[in-house]
Amino acid sequence: MNNAIQAYFQAEKTGAQVLLSIGIAACSVGGAVMLKAGAPFYTGLSIPLALIGIVQIMVGASVARSSDLQARDMEQLLEESPAEFRQQEGARMEVVLRNFIRLKWAEIAFVVLGLAIILVNDTPNFTKGLGAGLFAQGLVSLIFDYFADKRGKAYATFVHRPS
Repeated sequence: MNNAIQAYFQAEKTGAQVLLSIGIAACSVGGAVMLKAGAPFYTGLSIPLALIGIVQIMVGASVARSSDLQARDMEQLLEESPAEFRQQEGARMEVVLRNFIRLKWAEIAFVVLGLAIILVNDTPNFTKGLGAGLFAQGLVSLIFDYFADKRGKAYATFVHRPS
């Protein structure tokens, strides 16, 4: 058993479970607010909470489910062929880290757009609620992915280290 591989994938699994929980909470709040059909602000707020929450649930469930299998496969590959492990897992991690850059920019766009919408609207209307939801989900996602990116970079360093 390789402790670095196990530690990384266990942290990914834990992070995925947290993301899944965040998504469930966001969908629950968004759904409850939508069903209550209160002021237009809250209807606007519920849309990004629910939609981005659904994505968080899907990603969280997928990563949580696959982490143990990936850890086992990577440990086996490292044991059988360290060079092949570095090549395959190194290439995968390059894609993962590149995707974090794209995600970061999308999340920053949500935060900036949400904040701009909030500041432009004087009254608590539908659009301002939409902005508040984008801002909240963008900020939570940005913070979450900061730590996931940090874990990924540390693991990529391990993957690329000489045997």
